[in-house]
Amino acid sequence: MKYLTILSITILIICNCSSLKINTSGQEKIPQKFKKFTFSEDCQEDILLTEIYNDLKDKKTILDLLKFYSDELLKDPNINSLYFKKIQKIFECGLTPHSMHGYYHGAVIAFRNEALLKILDINTLNLKWPLVRFFSPWTGKTFEKINKEKLIAITDGFIRDENQVAWGANTYTTRSAQKMISVELMKFIGIKLVRAEPKEIETHDYNMKGFFFIGMKGKSVNPNNKGKIVYQINYRWLALHTFPPDNYCIDELVQIADGLYLGQLLYATNLSLKYDPNLDPRIYQYKNFGFWLLMDDDWQRRRKEIRFDLNY
Repeated sequence: MKYLTILSITILIICNCSSLKINTSGQEKIPQKFKKFTFSEDCQEDILLTEIYNDLKDKKTILDLLKFYSDELLKDPNINSLYFKKIQKIFECGLTPHSMHGYYHGAVIAFRNEALLKILDINTLNLKWPLVRFFSPWTGKTFEKINKEKLIAITDGFIRDENQVAWGANTYTTRSAQKMISVELMKFIGIKLVRAEPKEIETHDYNMKGFFFIGMKGKSVNPNNKGKIVYQINYRWLALHTFPPDNYCIDELVQIADGLYLGQLLYATNLSLKYDPNLDPRIYQYKNFGFWLLMDDDWQRRRKEIRFDLNY
Protein backbone atom coordinates (compact mmCIF):
# COMPACT_ATOMS: atom_id res chain seq x y z
CA MET A 1 0.00 0.00 0.00
CA LYS A 2 3.02 2.09 0.32
CA TYR A 3 3.41 5.54 -1.25
CA LEU A 4 -0.07 6.30 0.04
CA THR A 5 1.51 5.91 3.47
CA ILE A 6 4.33 8.29 2.57
CA LEU A 7 1.76 10.85 1.44
CA SER A 8 -0.63 10.34 4.32
CA ILE A 9 1.61 9.78 7.35
CA THR A 10 4.99 11.35 6.53
CA ILE A 11 3.65 14.38 4.64
CA LEU A 12 0.77 14.89 7.06
CA ILE A 13 3.13 14.87 10.00
CA ILE A 14 5.22 17.54 8.32
CA CYS A 15 2.33 19.80 7.67
CA ASN A 16 -10.43 -5.22 -17.35
CA CYS A 17 -13.27 -5.51 -15.16
CA SER A 18 -15.48 -8.54 -14.71
CA SER A 19 -18.69 -8.63 -16.70
CA LEU A 20 -20.55 -9.30 -13.46
CA LYS A 21 -22.57 -6.16 -12.76
CA ILE A 22 -24.82 -5.20 -9.89
CA ASN A 23 -28.03 -3.46 -10.78
CA THR A 24 -28.17 -0.53 -8.38
CA SER A 25 -31.90 -0.12 -8.97
CA GLY A 26 -32.44 -3.20 -6.81
CA GLN A 27 -34.51 -4.96 -9.46
CA GLU A 28 -31.84 -7.58 -10.12
CA LYS A 29 -30.83 -10.10 -7.49
CA ILE A 30 -27.40 -9.38 -6.03
CA PRO A 31 -25.04 -12.38 -6.19
CA GLN A 32 -24.45 -14.05 -2.84
CA LYS A 33 -20.73 -13.30 -3.13
CA PHE A 34 -21.42 -9.63 -2.43
CA LYS A 35 -23.58 -10.17 0.66
CA LYS A 36 -21.92 -13.07 2.50
CA PHE A 37 -19.08 -12.66 4.97
CA THR A 38 -16.58 -15.53 4.97
CA PHE A 39 -15.97 -15.53 8.70
CA SER A 40 -13.94 -18.15 10.56
CA GLU A 41 -15.67 -20.79 12.68
CA ASP A 42 -14.16 -19.37 15.86
CA CYS A 43 -15.70 -15.92 15.27
CA GLN A 44 -17.40 -15.03 18.54
CA GLU A 45 -20.86 -13.57 18.22
CA ASP A 46 -21.45 -10.52 20.39
CA ILE A 47 -23.36 -7.24 20.40
CA LEU A 48 -20.85 -5.67 18.02
CA LEU A 49 -21.22 -8.45 15.45
CA THR A 50 -25.00 -8.22 15.72
CA GLU A 51 -24.78 -4.49 14.98
CA ILE A 52 -22.57 -5.21 11.94
CA TYR A 53 -25.14 -7.62 10.51
CA ASN A 54 -27.90 -5.10 11.20
CA ASP A 55 -25.88 -2.41 9.40
CA LEU A 56 -25.52 -4.73 6.41
CA LYS A 57 -29.26 -5.33 6.05
CA ASP A 58 -29.98 -2.10 4.19
CA LYS A 59 -26.72 -2.15 2.20
CA LYS A 60 -26.51 -3.76 -1.23
CA THR A 61 -23.09 -5.31 -0.62
CA ILE A 62 -20.39 -5.70 2.01
CA LEU A 63 -18.36 -3.11 0.10
CA ASP A 64 -21.25 -0.65 0.47
CA LEU A 65 -21.17 -1.32 4.21
CA LEU A 66 -17.43 -0.60 4.42
CA LYS A 67 -17.91 2.57 2.39
CA PHE A 68 -20.55 3.62 4.91
CA TYR A 69 -18.12 3.02 7.77
CA SER A 70 -15.42 4.93 5.87
CA ASP A 71 -17.73 7.88 5.25
CA GLU A 72 -18.81 7.96 8.90
CA LEU A 73 -15.19 7.96 10.06
CA LEU A 74 -14.61 11.10 7.99
CA LYS A 75 -17.46 12.72 9.93
CA ASP A 76 -16.33 11.37 13.29
CA PRO A 77 -12.67 12.35 13.94
CA ASN A 78 -12.41 10.42 17.23
CA ILE A 79 -9.84 7.62 17.00
CA ASN A 80 -12.03 5.62 19.42
CA SER A 81 -15.03 5.73 17.09
CA LEU A 82 -17.45 2.81 17.21
CA TYR A 83 -16.88 2.35 13.48
CA PHE A 84 -13.20 1.52 14.08
CA LYS A 85 -14.34 -1.08 16.60
CA LYS A 86 -16.72 -2.60 14.06
CA ILE A 87 -14.03 -2.83 11.40
CA GLN A 88 -11.67 -4.38 13.95
CA LYS A 89 -14.36 -6.95 14.76
CA ILE A 90 -14.71 -7.83 11.08
CA PHE A 91 -10.94 -8.29 10.92
CA GLU A 92 -10.96 -10.55 13.98
CA CYS A 93 -13.61 -12.75 12.33
CA GLY A 94 -11.90 -12.93 8.93
CA LEU A 95 -10.41 -16.08 7.42
CA THR A 96 -6.66 -16.49 7.05
CA PRO A 97 -5.67 -16.80 3.37
CA HIS A 98 -3.46 -19.85 2.78
CA SER A 99 -1.78 -17.97 -0.05
CA MET A 100 -2.20 -14.93 -2.31
CA HIS A 101 -1.69 -14.94 -6.08
CA GLY A 102 -1.97 -12.34 -8.80
CA TYR A 103 -3.12 -8.73 -8.72
CA TYR A 104 -5.67 -7.16 -6.36
CA HIS A 105 -7.03 -3.62 -6.48
CA GLY A 106 -6.49 -1.58 -3.32
CA ALA A 107 -8.65 0.91 -1.42
CA VAL A 108 -8.31 2.79 1.86
CA ILE A 109 -11.08 2.57 4.46
CA ALA A 110 -9.56 4.90 7.04
CA PHE A 111 -6.31 5.96 8.66
CA ARG A 112 -5.92 6.20 12.42
CA ASN A 113 -3.62 8.30 14.61
CA GLU A 114 -1.47 6.28 17.01
CA ALA A 115 1.68 6.61 19.12
CA LEU A 116 3.21 10.11 18.81
CA LEU A 117 0.38 11.12 16.48
CA LYS A 118 -2.22 10.33 19.15
CA ILE A 119 -3.05 13.84 20.31
CA LEU A 120 -6.42 14.57 21.96
CA ASP A 121 -7.83 11.48 20.20
CA ILE A 122 -8.38 13.56 17.04
CA ASN A 123 -7.89 11.54 13.85
CA THR A 124 -5.98 14.13 11.84
CA LEU A 125 -4.52 11.52 9.46
CA ASN A 126 -7.92 10.46 8.21
CA LEU A 127 -9.27 14.01 8.01
CA LYS A 128 -6.51 14.89 5.52
CA TRP A 129 -6.76 11.72 3.44
CA PRO A 130 -9.37 12.96 0.87
CA LEU A 131 -6.93 15.66 -0.22
CA VAL A 132 -3.92 13.34 -0.26
CA ARG A 133 -5.89 10.70 -2.18
CA PHE A 134 -6.07 13.03 -5.17
CA PHE A 135 -2.30 12.69 -5.57
CA SER A 136 -1.79 9.10 -4.45
CA PRO A 137 -0.81 6.83 -7.38
CA TRP A 138 -1.31 3.59 -5.41
CA THR A 139 -3.64 1.07 -7.11
CA GLY A 140 -3.09 -2.21 -5.24
CA LYS A 141 -0.71 -5.13 -4.76
CA THR A 142 0.67 -8.06 -6.73
CA PHE A 143 1.65 -11.47 -5.38
CA GLU A 144 4.03 -13.70 -7.36
CA LYS A 145 6.16 -16.80 -6.90
CA ILE A 146 9.65 -16.44 -5.52
CA ASN A 147 12.61 -18.77 -6.04
CA LYS A 148 14.37 -20.30 -3.06
CA GLU A 149 17.69 -18.55 -3.58
CA LYS A 150 16.09 -15.11 -3.64
CA LEU A 151 13.97 -15.91 -0.58
CA ILE A 152 16.97 -17.08 1.44
CA ALA A 153 18.95 -14.00 0.41
CA ILE A 154 16.19 -11.56 1.43
CA THR A 155 15.38 -13.24 4.75
CA ASP A 156 19.01 -14.06 5.58
CA GLY A 157 18.08 -17.75 5.64
CA PHE A 158 15.29 -17.32 8.19
CA ILE A 159 12.64 -18.48 5.66
CA ARG A 160 13.61 -21.29 3.29
CA ASP A 161 10.35 -22.79 1.97
CA GLU A 162 9.46 -20.83 -1.16
CA ASN A 163 6.16 -22.72 -1.48
CA GLN A 164 4.78 -20.92 1.58
CA VAL A 165 5.81 -17.43 0.44
CA ALA A 166 4.84 -14.80 -2.13
CA TRP A 167 7.04 -12.09 -3.62
CA GLY A 168 4.91 -8.96 -3.46
CA ALA A 169 4.88 -5.42 -4.75
CA ASN A 170 2.71 -2.36 -4.47
CA THR A 171 1.45 -0.98 -7.76
CA TYR A 172 1.26 2.62 -8.99
CA THR A 173 -0.22 4.43 -11.95
CA THR A 174 1.13 7.34 -13.97
CA ARG A 175 -2.01 7.68 -16.09
CA SER A 176 -2.93 11.17 -14.93
CA ALA A 177 -0.89 14.32 -14.44
CA GLN A 178 -1.11 14.35 -10.64
CA LYS A 179 -0.25 10.64 -10.41
CA MET A 180 2.75 11.09 -12.68
CA ILE A 181 3.97 13.98 -10.55
CA SER A 182 3.68 11.83 -7.42
CA VAL A 183 5.60 8.95 -9.01
CA GLU A 184 8.35 11.32 -10.14
CA LEU A 185 8.52 12.69 -6.59
CA MET A 186 8.90 9.16 -5.26
CA LYS A 187 11.84 8.61 -7.60
CA PHE A 188 13.36 11.97 -6.69
CA ILE A 189 13.44 11.24 -2.95
CA GLY A 190 15.03 7.83 -3.57
CA ILE A 191 12.15 5.35 -3.55
CA LYS A 192 12.98 2.38 -5.78
CA LEU A 193 10.39 1.80 -8.52
CA VAL A 194 10.50 -0.55 -11.50
CA ARG A 195 8.39 -0.45 -14.64
CA ALA A 196 5.72 -3.14 -14.85
CA GLU A 197 5.84 -5.74 -17.60
CA PRO A 198 4.13 -4.74 -20.89
CA LYS A 199 1.39 -7.35 -20.37
CA GLU A 200 0.67 -6.01 -16.88
CA ILE A 201 0.44 -2.44 -18.18
CA GLU A 202 -1.90 -3.54 -20.96
CA THR A 203 -4.28 -5.58 -18.81
CA HIS A 204 -4.23 -3.75 -15.47
CA ASP A 205 -4.45 -0.22 -14.09
CA TYR A 206 -0.80 0.28 -13.11
CA ASN A 207 2.51 1.14 -14.75
CA MET A 208 5.03 0.85 -11.92
CA LYS A 209 5.90 -1.39 -8.97
CA GLY A 210 7.66 -0.60 -5.72
CA PHE A 211 7.76 -1.14 -1.95
CA PHE A 212 8.42 -4.85 -2.36
CA PHE A 213 7.55 -7.30 0.40
CA ILE A 214 7.52 -10.91 1.54
CA GLY A 215 4.02 -12.32 2.04
CA MET A 216 3.15 -15.41 4.09
CA LYS A 217 0.97 -16.69 6.94
CA GLY A 218 2.06 -15.84 10.45
CA LYS A 219 0.97 -14.94 13.97
CA SER A 220 -0.31 -11.37 14.18
CA VAL A 221 2.07 -8.79 15.63
CA ASN A 222 -0.91 -6.66 16.69
CA PRO A 223 -1.70 -7.37 20.37
CA ASN A 224 -5.37 -6.55 19.74
CA ASN A 225 -5.60 -9.58 17.44
CA LYS A 226 -4.83 -11.91 20.36
CA GLY A 227 -2.49 -14.25 18.52
CA LYS A 228 -4.65 -14.66 15.43
CA ILE A 229 -2.97 -16.27 12.42
CA VAL A 230 -3.10 -13.79 9.53
CA TYR A 231 -1.46 -13.23 6.15
CA GLN A 232 1.49 -10.94 6.79
CA ILE A 233 2.99 -8.49 4.32
CA ASN A 234 6.44 -7.82 5.68
CA TYR A 235 8.47 -4.77 4.57
CA ARG A 236 10.95 -5.01 7.44
CA TRP A 237 13.59 -7.33 5.97
CA LEU A 238 16.79 -5.27 5.70
CA ALA A 239 17.62 -6.65 2.24
CA LEU A 240 14.45 -5.02 0.86
CA HIS A 241 15.91 -1.54 1.59
CA THR A 242 12.38 -0.26 2.24
CA PHE A 243 12.10 3.52 2.29
CA PRO A 244 11.30 5.01 5.74
CA PRO A 245 8.96 4.96 7.57
CA ASP A 246 7.69 1.79 5.91
CA ASN A 247 10.77 -0.18 6.93
CA TYR A 248 8.93 -0.32 10.29
CA CYS A 249 5.73 -1.69 8.70
CA ILE A 250 4.08 -5.10 8.64
CA ASP A 251 0.68 -5.14 6.96
CA GLU A 252 -1.75 -7.92 7.93
CA LEU A 253 -4.54 -9.34 5.83
CA VAL A 254 -7.63 -11.56 6.23
CA GLN A 255 -10.36 -12.64 3.84
CA ILE A 256 -13.80 -11.26 4.72
CA ALA A 257 -15.71 -12.28 1.57
CA ASP A 258 -15.04 -14.19 -1.64
CA GLY A 259 -12.41 -12.08 -3.42
CA LEU A 260 -12.40 -9.33 -0.75
CA TYR A 261 -9.65 -8.88 1.85
CA LEU A 262 -9.39 -6.55 4.85
CA GLY A 263 -5.97 -5.27 5.88
CA GLN A 264 -4.44 -3.54 8.89
CA LEU A 265 -1.63 -1.00 8.57
CA LEU A 266 0.76 -1.82 11.43
CA TYR A 267 3.87 0.16 12.37
CA ALA A 268 6.42 -0.57 15.06
CA THR A 269 6.49 2.34 17.51
CA ASN A 270 9.63 1.21 19.33
CA LEU A 271 12.12 2.44 16.74
CA SER A 272 15.25 1.83 18.77
CA LEU A 273 15.59 -1.85 17.85
CA LYS A 274 16.63 -3.27 14.51
CA TYR A 275 14.27 -5.82 13.01
CA ASP A 276 14.99 -9.38 14.12
CA PRO A 277 12.40 -12.07 13.32
CA ASN A 278 13.71 -14.16 16.22
CA LEU A 279 12.60 -11.57 18.77
CA ASP A 280 9.17 -11.40 20.37
CA PRO A 281 7.26 -8.87 18.21
CA ARG A 282 5.74 -7.35 21.35
CA ILE A 283 8.99 -5.51 22.00
CA TYR A 284 8.48 -3.49 18.81
CA GLN A 285 5.10 -2.21 20.09
CA TYR A 286 3.17 -2.41 16.82
CA LYS A 287 0.15 -0.11 16.53
CA ASN A 288 -2.70 -0.07 14.03
CA PHE A 289 -2.60 3.07 11.88
CA GLY A 290 -5.55 2.20 9.67
CA PHE A 291 -7.60 -0.24 7.61
CA TRP A 292 -7.51 -0.92 3.88
CA LEU A 293 -8.85 -3.40 1.31
CA LEU A 294 -7.68 -5.65 -1.49
CA MET A 295 -10.27 -6.86 -4.01
CA ASP A 296 -10.69 -8.82 -7.21
CA ASP A 297 -12.14 -7.43 -10.45
CA ASP A 298 -15.76 -8.13 -9.45
CA TRP A 299 -15.46 -6.06 -6.30
CA GLN A 300 -13.54 -3.37 -8.19
CA ARG A 301 -16.47 -2.97 -10.56
CA ARG A 302 -18.81 -2.41 -7.61
CA ARG A 303 -16.28 -0.04 -6.07
CA LYS A 304 -16.42 2.12 -9.18
CA GLU A 305 -20.21 2.11 -9.13
CA ILE A 306 -20.36 3.45 -5.57
CA ARG A 307 -17.27 5.72 -5.90
CA PHE A 308 -15.44 4.21 -2.94
CA ASP A 309 -12.02 5.84 -2.34
CA LEU A 310 -11.73 7.09 -5.90
CA ASN A 311 -10.84 10.52 -7.22
CA TYR A 312 -11.44 10.15 -10.95
